[in-house]
Amino acid sequence: MKLISGDILWSSINEVPKQYPSLVRDIECDVLIIGGGVTGALASYYLSENTFDVVVVEKNIVGYGSTRASTSILQYEVDTDLYGLSHMIGEKKAVAAFKLCEQGVYDIENIISNLGDNCDFRLNECLYYTQNSSKVSYMKKEYELRKKHGFSVEFLENKNEVQGITVPIHAGIYSYKGSAEIDPYRFTHSLISKAIERGVKVYENTEVKKIKPNFDNVVVETINNFKIKAKKVIIASGYESIEYFNKKLANMFRTFTIVTKPINKLQEMQSITMRDDKDAYTYIRTTGDNRIIIGGDDEKIGKETSNMANLSNDDKASEVKYNILYEKLKKFYPQFSNMEIDYKFSGIFAVTKDGLPHIGEKKDMPNCYFIMSYGSNGILYSTIGAKLLTDLFSGNKRKELEIFRYDR
Repeated sequence: MKLISGDILWSSINEVPKQYPSLVRDIECDVLIIGGGVTGALASYYLSENTFDVVVVEKNIVGYGSTRASTSILQYEVDTDLYGLSHMIGEKKAVAAFKLCEQGVYDIENIISNLGDNCDFRLNECLYYTQNSSKVSYMKKEYELRKKHGFSVEFLENKNEVQGITVPIHAGIYSYKGSAEIDPYRFTHSLISKAIERGVKVYENTEVKKIKPNFDNVVVETINNFKIKAKKVIIASGYESIEYFNKKLANMFRTFTIVTKPINKLQEMQSITMRDDKDAYTYIRTTGDNRIIIGGDDEKIGKETSNMANLSNDDKASEVKYNILYEKLKKFYPQFSNMEIDYKFSGIFAVTKDGLPHIGEKKDMPNCYFIMSYGSNGILYSTIGAKLLTDLFSGNKRKELEIFRYDR
């Protein structure tokens, strides 16, 4: 499969800040993290804060997998909204998941204050809306449930414009808290840099060939036949983690994104994140340098050999998707009639049935723990997973792990 395709915004506007050596000897550690994307970086940050001896291995280079194609919308909202999720897993667990995501936004804000780089992080507000008149009553139920549980929300009805954006809606939920934006590539490297300051060792171009778990420790072997002996292993290798499971944990989709060139007048507008309620929804966010990002129009990829699974950026199917997004963008921002597109890219992402991640130990792989942050809230899920596993390794098994277990 071609995980990402096209001209990627984050790795284009940022230079590679640092490169790391490959592993050339046998080593031991408390915790080995497999994966050098944002998930592995967050885990290394939290674990090193708690004085664990940590090693990170990445088969390519840090932050250059799916992380650099992330739109990095940080929202407390789960794709399967609160009302829908409550019917799947119960209201108490659903609210807990939403609250954890909301807290995750502010956890990242706190992390940023310790990094020495703001990583283009900024808090904002968000809008979840419908343009379908038959969905108004459902949206009202969703609003009432969020309001009941203390979320800072306002119900909107029959609007043609929100914060200067032309968006005719029948109903929507405007959230004043629990949303933010970030540059995922800078964030990943800044996390890794801070973890290294605390003693974490990072190895790039170090691919894992074999994992041998037992009840005392785990021995991991690289393709160059070096061994890493660890008390615990965290597998944070994104979509490749699925290969360790026999059951189907998620459906795979390709999502499409276009990014404008900087628009000077955009800085005069309120920064908000928007998404509609459609299956294969469209979302919009902005950047610190006044670009607009619009994405969505997802397609299920089917088999790994399918055209959609291996889609190139110059394929006609890609161009059709980008044109659809551009036409939508012009309707949202008619005042910016001369918008130019700077970047077009697509990436594969996974979605679980309930929209929640899989976090925790795999029963037949003792001392091996997974953070599978599937869904649009990937970075927040990674933050939650990194914190939960750090607490677990420190002797505090939190009840929230039950919500995210892979065999739920």
